[in-house]
Amino acid sequence: MTGKTHVAIGTAAALLIGQPENIREVVLCIGTASVGSVISDIDVSTSEARRDVNKVIAITLLAVIATVFMEYQWKLGITASFMRNSNLVRLVMGMTAFLGVCIFGKSRPHRSFMHSLPAVGILSFILYIIYPILVPYFIISMLSHIAADIFNYKNVRLLYPLKWGISLDLCRADGLISKVLCGAGSLLTFFYLGVFLWRTGMNFLGGM
Repeated sequence: MTGKTHVAIGTAAALLIGQPENIREVVLCIGTASVGSVISDIDVSTSEARRDVNKVIAITLLAVIATVFMEYQWKLGITASFMRNSNLVRLVMGMTAFLGVCIFGKSRPHRSFMHSLPAVGILSFILYIIYPILVPYFIISMLSHIAADIFNYKNVRLLYPLKWGISLDLCRADGLISKVLCGAGSLLTFFYLGVFLWRTGMNFLGGM
């Protein structure tokens, strides 16, 4: 699947399954899902795929910048919530550990460690140390990436380091199914946000 398909599927899944309760959690959900839905592809190795890695990094940075901007602009309470549930020491230690795991995963073959259940567990535990509220959205979006890739032709090593892998070989990364899933994920995301703002948006818009 392409990066935009993974983002569309992961964001829709995180919103629909995670069910964030307020605008602060919606922003955190979308930001976290944007990262979780593409982080697995940091392990790509071909020259063409390297461009996808750059997209992963760009999406991650944009998600962080957008979240910080919205917190600054509209005072969503993310900073206060973070200080209640974490601290700067946990943030620094967690980010260092997260980066270390990603560096290790980047050195592994594509669709091995970074596409495995152990990787989901390790990264989710690190995020729990950093900021627990992010964990459900991250798990859902990262699992959505792995599940989508299982439909592709290359084996996904779910139980890394075991060499066993699974592939249904039903579609290609840029094929019709990928485009349909991208469109469906995008529509579901906009539908969810539309319903959410219709139900709770008056107070949010008024606060802007």
